[in-house]
Amino acid sequence: MERKPYYVTVQGGTSNGEVRGVKGSSSYDFEIIATEDEAIALDELFKEADNADTLGYFHSHFFSNILDTADQDHQKYDRLLNRIYETIYELGSDQTKADIEEMNILSLLSEEKPDSAFSTGPTMLQGNNDGKLNNNNE
Repeated sequence: MERKPYYVTVQGGTSNGEVRGVKGSSSYDFEIIATEDEAIALDELFKEADNADTLGYFHSHFFSNILDTADQDHQKYDRLLNRIYETIYELGSDQTKADIEEMNILSLLSEEKPDSAFSTGPTMLQGNNDGKLNNNNE
């Protein structure tokens, strides 16, 4: 299959991104050189990320009594975002690869992040250190 330029926006309005075959007048974040199948696969990753993001929102706002559900959604979203940037890098033009390397985003996304001060993960909710929560709440 023939490779051609596609223009990728990672955060596009209410969606996590889009892949366009025409540059047009809209702004874009990255240029990739891909087959139609590769562009479709990247677009599918964006759709999966949208779904995980939406589920995370609903689980954290409406089902917060179910431990780990929203955290699992957020972890899935993070993994998908990492795959999106890896794919953009792999398919990227020389300028795209240079931009992503300069951003250092691939290594940042793949780092394992400890519970934040505002974590609602099971370690915070179950408590530790003689009943104190791990975010220094009494």
